[in-house]
Amino acid sequence: MNVQQIRNATLKIQYGGTTFLVDPWLQDKGEGRSAPTVRPEMADVKNPLCDLPLSVEQILDGVDFCLVTHIHFDHFTADYLPKTIPVLVRNAQDQKTVQDMGFTDVSVVEDAGVTIGMVKIEKTPALHGENAETLAKMGTACGYVLTGEEKILYLAGDTVFFAGVAETLEQYKPEVIALNCCAATIPAGRLLMDAQDVESVCKLCPEAVMIATHLDGVNHAVLGSEDIRQFAVQRDLNQVKVLDNGACMEL
Repeated sequence: MNVQQIRNATLKIQYGGTTFLVDPWLQDKGEGRSAPTVRPEMADVKNPLCDLPLSVEQILDGVDFCLVTHIHFDHFTADYLPKTIPVLVRNAQDQKTVQDMGFTDVSVVEDAGVTIGMVKIEKTPALHGENAETLAKMGTACGYVLTGEEKILYLAGDTVFFAGVAETLEQYKPEVIALNCCAATIPAGRLLMDAQDVESVCKLCPEAVMIATHLDGVNHAVLGSEDIRQFAVQRDLNQVKVLDNGACMEL
């Protein structure tokens, strides 16, 4: 497999002969909304915080499917996406939302999973907040596990570390894990994994490659790529990899 960090949670993944664009957010820098934040200096700063590292044509080149964990402003917008591109979503509600944007080929990853060529995609649980108030504001999300003639890949999605993540790790024993770990936080609480959550995952899967993502892209993030790199060094978490935007990793 080949994993390319595009920006924020957007990844371009070649897996089992199919190319997936995960959580495509191709919006121009500063053209999106500003999220509530606990960092006063980032209040009212418009997202995304950085430009795309490549042209849209390069990013979309060879993409077979968009794979979407949930419909939030930093995970799926219609910007620059062809309306005919196949989109995989987690439920009927997200399917309707994407169809209402004008997309014509939108399918649901059912609870039993879906098979695309040689790749099986299964949904995994996610908890998009650390308390009842954040969960009420954020709604539900999911992750995905991809299996086939490749290493097992777990896309944790927008979640904090909780029992559902631990159970997913135990069930699938993934060899490659992408963790959204900028510790995005609103006044009500934290929405995503922080550095300690990353370490918790590492302890449960010490042989897996951990790709840290959802970094440097949104104004309500508390941690950036350098924070995760430094934490990994301090804690001897050599399995943690932080890719620059546009960079690829062959696995």
